Formats: sequence, C-alpha cells, structure tokens
Amino acid sequence: MRVAEKIRDHQVPPGHVAIWWLGQNSFVLKDSSALIMVDPFFSRPGQAERYIHAEAPLRGDELSPDAVFCTHSHWDHTDPPFLSELAEHSPTTRFFGPPESGQEMVKAGINGDRVIGLQAGQTVELGAATAEVVFSKTRQVSDVTHYGYIFTMGDGVRVYNTGDMMRGATGEPDLMQPLRQAAPQVALITMSPTEEEFPDFEEAARLAQEIGASVAIPSHYHCFADRTFDPKGFAAMLRDGEAVQPAIIEHCGVYLHPPAPANR
Repeated sequence: MRVAEKIRDHQVPPGHVAIWWLGQNSFVLKDSSALIMVDPFFSRPGQAERYIHAEAPLRGDELSPDAVFCTHSHWDHTDPPFLSELAEHSPTTRFFGPPESGQEMVKAGINGDRVIGLQAGQTVELGAATAEVVFSKTRQVSDVTHYGYIFTMGDGVRVYNTGDMMRGATGEPDLMQPLRQAAPQVALITMSPTEEEFPDFEEAARLAQEIGASVAIPSHYHCFADRTFDPKGFAAMLRDGEAVQPAIIEHCGVYLHPPAPANR
C-alpha cells in the first residue's frame, strides 16, 4: 500500500494530529478536518543515484491537501514540478510561502489566485486550523526569506516546523521569542551534525527545551545519499525523564500526537 492511501484512510481521533514524514523536510499533517503538506519535495531531479530512495513516495495526483506550505524557495523545499502537478489534480488546494516561493509557484503555472505570499507574524486561518508564520533565519544570513510555521490543529495541538533553521538560532531573541510564546507541543526540527548551516544535535535539543516542546522530531535527512545522518545521535541528547522526548519517524511512517495510550 502506498503512503498516499495510508494517509487518506487514516482516521485521526478528535483532539489529535497525525504527522507523516516523507524524507528531507517533507511532512503531511492531518487532523479530523484538515490535511496540510509542508515542503513536499518529490520530483527527483537529476540522477537517481543521488537519492536514498530513487522513487519518490508521493505523486501529485495521489492526495488533495487543503493547503501546502513551503518554508523557502530552495528547490528541495519549493518543488515547482511537483507543486504544478498537484495543483492540476487538486483544484481546491491553496499554496502558501514566502514571496520567492510564491514567484516560483506562479512561474510553474499555478494560478496566482491560489498562491498566497506570507509575511512573518501573519496567522493563516484554514477552517478550524491555523498557521502562524515565523522567521527561521535572520536577514543577515538568509539568501532568501526563510520561514517556519506553527500549526494549530486537532483542537489545540501546536506543531512547529522549523524550516531550514539557522545554527545559532537559540541565541537570537527575535527568532526565539515567538516560539517561546507559542510553546508548541511538537517540534519538527531541521538539524545536522556536520552542516554548519543548521543546528547541530545539541542545539536542536536545546531549542526544543527552550520553546517548551514535549516532543522533538528530527528532520532534513534521509533524502540525498550524500547528505544524511543517523537520528539516533539526536535522540541521545534527550534523556529519559526529561520534559522533552525524542520521536524518530521512520521514512513514510506516522506519529500521532498526543500519543495513543499504551496497551496494558
């Protein structure tokens, strides 16, 4: 069974959010009334050998999300071929992102009426769900506008996707203040133990702790063959009994929050 079928068939209990991770920073969030994609990157340009999975887990004709949010315009976060295919097959989907992402979407042929450029501090209403826009890099280190999103779904479950969070973000009050105020329960964190652009494992753990998250999920790996890491190194930074616990989602797997109670 393909992951799209699993997502469509999955019945999310009221008050919960189901989170699928499809590699890199590609996520699908679903509650009992909304379906949202973040940074879907599935067009697989270039040689198949550059990818851990040569076949992408999702096609543009398989799901009809209510909304797609792109964090920035780099091609592995704003994927024009996939977004164009999705727009063709899902005429009710709306597309959100920073101005540069919006420009790429329109150039790819998506009707401009369906493309909404966002500003930091803005809150988007999606029926019962909302998305708050926050910066993930300071202007001094950004070649393009980088956003993160705090999604409120499932009757109050807040899920934060960092986008390409900058290394050193925990020392930037302007970046941290809205995150501390929102206090998301779940943090989907871009990180890398080797690439200095992103938080390392230690800073990613500290970020989750400082914003009051109860669950931290690693992101931005297991897509490019030469650009991946073992998430167990991050999980080791968060010890049993601490306020923040790690959750590693297997490729194309799903995490439910709040977690279902263990069978006794």
